[in-house]
Amino acid sequence: MTSHQPEFDSAGQERGAANGGPVLGIGRLQWADAWAGLKAIAPLMPGSVAFGLAFGALVSATGISPWTGIYASATVVGGASQISVIESIRAGAPAVIAIVTALIINARFALYSAALGPVFASFPRRWKLGLAHLMTDQAAVVALQRADDYPDPVRRRWFVVGSALPFVVVWIMGTVAGVVAGPIIPDAWQIGFIVPLMFIAVMVPTLRRSEDVVALGVTGVVVLLSRGLPFGLNVLVGIVSGITVGTLWAEWIDARRRRRGQHVDNVAEAAEHEAGGGM
Repeated sequence: MTSHQPEFDSAGQERGAANGGPVLGIGRLQWADAWAGLKAIAPLMPGSVAFGLAFGALVSATGISPWTGIYASATVVGGASQISVIESIRAGAPAVIAIVTALIINARFALYSAALGPVFASFPRRWKLGLAHLMTDQAAVVALQRADDYPDPVRRRWFVVGSALPFVVVWIMGTVAGVVAGPIIPDAWQIGFIVPLMFIAVMVPTLRRSEDVVALGVTGVVVLLSRGLPFGLNVLVGIVSGITVGTLWAEWIDARRRRRGQHVDNVAEAAEHEAGGGM
């Protein structure tokens, strides 16, 4: 007896009655791949809700239009940079400081782009653009960790959709809840403290190299020591200091490895480590 192997058409949809036909124009196999992506990222979703809640509450407390805050969550999809902008506004900082700080924070997505390039390479352009907008730290990690499980590019992109899109939807829902509940959340709850907790939860598992630890440690120390700077500049100074010292440390480590004849990570490998893939 020979076992039956399902056949797929050019769109990656399984042929035959066993597939049961498409649902809402999407093949059942694609639904299954998207569901697998959702299950992969589901454990991280409570953090997305909490992060969105913190941002929404800050929007409400700052007096910014609720619609502006919700629109930002749907279009920027960068919680850390969004919160940095809100904090800069609360501190009365000039717009240029808020913008530069947000751009530096979001520069990490350049590393994700380098690491995800091979994963997205065979996707149609519209998929690349759409999925790029939905990429968060968590979605990038999941996509990198599970890419090898989906050698077929059609199935892979539906897996990425299943992990990235629901995570962003939950983030937006959390923002809406924070905007609505912000005025009734007591200040004593210190909901803003959720933000550093979220960063700790996301960052600690990705600290695989000494330069990562050095950069994060220097950033934290400088932010605390320079907290008296006006306009929330301590965050910008801390980030720049961490990047500078981390880069110098990485160059020193690489030079030492070369002298010893050890392997030195290339850009793509470093990006994967930074994104937490460890692949």
